[in-house]
Amino acid sequence: MLLVTLFLQFIVLASSKRVLYKLHQCENNEANLKSLAEEIVEEIIEQTNCIIFITDSTYQNLIDIKNIKGSSNVSKYEILLRDNEQFSRPRRRIQRILVDGRTVDCNAYIMLISNGYLTAEFLQYTERERLINTRGLFLLLYDLRLFQLNLYYLWKKIINVVFIRQYNAYKHRSGEISFKERIDLNTVYFPPRKRRLTATKYIDTWYQGKLRYGTNHFTEKTNNLQKKHLQIAVFEHIPAVTEKSKLYYNKQPNNIIQGLGIEFELIQIISKAMNFKPKYYIQQNIPLKQKDIEGSNQTDTGLISKVIEENAAFYLGDLHYTLQNLNYLDLTIPYNIECLTFLTPESLTENSWKLLILPFKFYTWIALILTLILGSIVFYFLSLSYKKHISSYKSQNTSIKNETKGLYLFTEIGNSILYTYSMLFQVSLPHLPSPWAVRILIGWWWIYSILVAVAYRASMTATLANPVARVTIDTLAQLAKSSMEVGGLNEESKNFFLKSSDLSSQEIGNKFIIIKHEDEAIEKVANGSFCYYENSYFLQYARVKRQIFEKEKKRNETANNRSSKHNLHIMEECIINMPIALGMEKNSPLKPKVDILIRRMIEIGLVKKWLNDVMEWPKIMEIRQEAESEKALVNLHKLKGAFFAIIFGYLLAFMILIGEILYWKYIVLKDPKFDKYHLDIFYNSNNNSKI
Repeated sequence: MLLVTLFLQFIVLASSKRVLYKLHQCENNEANLKSLAEEIVEEIIEQTNCIIFITDSTYQNLIDIKNIKGSSNVSKYEILLRDNEQFSRPRRRIQRILVDGRTVDCNAYIMLISNGYLTAEFLQYTERERLINTRGLFLLLYDLRLFQLNLYYLWKKIINVVFIRQYNAYKHRSGEISFKERIDLNTVYFPPRKRRLTATKYIDTWYQGKLRYGTNHFTEKTNNLQKKHLQIAVFEHIPAVTEKSKLYYNKQPNNIIQGLGIEFELIQIISKAMNFKPKYYIQQNIPLKQKDIEGSNQTDTGLISKVIEENAAFYLGDLHYTLQNLNYLDLTIPYNIECLTFLTPESLTENSWKLLILPFKFYTWIALILTLILGSIVFYFLSLSYKKHISSYKSQNTSIKNETKGLYLFTEIGNSILYTYSMLFQVSLPHLPSPWAVRILIGWWWIYSILVAVAYRASMTATLANPVARVTIDTLAQLAKSSMEVGGLNEESKNFFLKSSDLSSQEIGNKFIIIKHEDEAIEKVANGSFCYYENSYFLQYARVKRQIFEKEKKRNETANNRSSKHNLHIMEECIINMPIALGMEKNSPLKPKVDILIRRMIEIGLVKKWLNDVMEWPKIMEIRQEAESEKALVNLHKLKGAFFAIIFGYLLAFMILIGEILYWKYIVLKDPKFDKYHLDIFYNSNNNSKI
């Protein structure tokens, strides 16, 4: 009995020692974790001025920030997560703290949460809503549940992360349980070694109260990507990427002289600077940024679908710096500003039939007609006043009769108008009137006639020599008033016009239609029924291609192959000057480094040089087209007005001839004084009665 009692006391004593040892080891591990966490926080404080602590009830009081060196200069936010926290409807306090942290540029996050699933849900929610800076510094507890397949995308974006990995208790064969004092620090590989699989990398160990290496644990991982392949989604669009670049990245032998595109050249330089290999992915026959809307569901196609799938690191496609694009991806700093405007049809004015009136403007013709009427009236009244004044002295002074010689030219209103107009066309009078007042007036009228005739001839010569006037649309107000349809590739452009406060823009938005293919849009513009919305560089490129196409069509012209009725014109007014940027996956860790490289390339003038290379071909072709055009050639088309004039003259002459025949038949022949055997007496009597 005594032996049994002693044995039981030994067992109790041994078990109590084991429990005390276990408690001691747990306290020791907690002290190690606390010391290590404070060591890493002190390292983070040296690199930032704001920290957000996310903890649960287990680790709420683990870190005493007041005892950490330099903590007095650091802003601190604390979020305590519940064990049953739901992020489908997150608490407002959590949202407010995270938003405030983003506002003050908090870029350090200490996440000490015992439940790995809760940590994963919190990271997914905050990354999706952009409530955390994924390029910041992160300290987390290691948990295998954080590296599941559905969380792979997180560790492509959160790369400046350190995991504190504590080892579990080890049970010996004898049944004794021991705890390892060693705590490892791990991080993630970037770029990832394997696709869809997250692997961690050992960086340091905490043992016996100190770090083994003690170096900087948040090293920069984007400077050298170790020649890893990165997916580049490409949409060929001027001036971002040209068709010539396709041969280049397909590694086909060629000697490319023309520009490859601004964004393509940017990626070439960025890949060399960051030491990665671009792997291009191009989508054929899919419009950029187009949305197909079916009922309440929206399905994205084209480049945006690649963004949603997150299959690429970069997206090339002349992306506009807009809020809609920022919802899907990150955009670098703008490398260029593009003028967004309309490609409109250009109409040729068919006014050759108005050749006789084209030399003078409308108000000039009004002034000229009023002068003609006034001039004939002045001649008429001046001649009548001379006739009336001189006739009263006929009986007194016979010499005065000679001074009325030739005055009959203007004493009748019909003759006055006829001779006044004939002088305008430099036709000499049959007899110069004797009165000096009338002579002086005739002299000045001749000077006026010469000046008007010379101006008319010179203006007509210029009208014949100059090209036919073109009717173009150059302002937003003109476009809104026109009956033509307008459209573009995406719904975003239509919403831009509809939401504008300008009435003309709203009218354009109401008739704005979405078109799927660029070639179809250019064809409709050439037919004169459509105006296409795009950047001015693309429109210039498309116009030149269309001109070349029309030129080739005219060479091989057949009965069923007719050229377009309208030339293409780029509207002079810019609707908006849109910033253009490279696209990157959402919350990409590469963005800060890429922004620095793009800024340097802009400053040294490479972007401007590449833009000139892309636009060199259309500029050369436009110069050639202008050189080949026949601007000063007078053809039958331009002389159409002269033929109209001669036909009108013939018709008028025949009408006057018919009128004279009728006048002779019904007025002259019926005159009682008419005698066909004594016509000289009949005309002399009529002339004497008029004088």
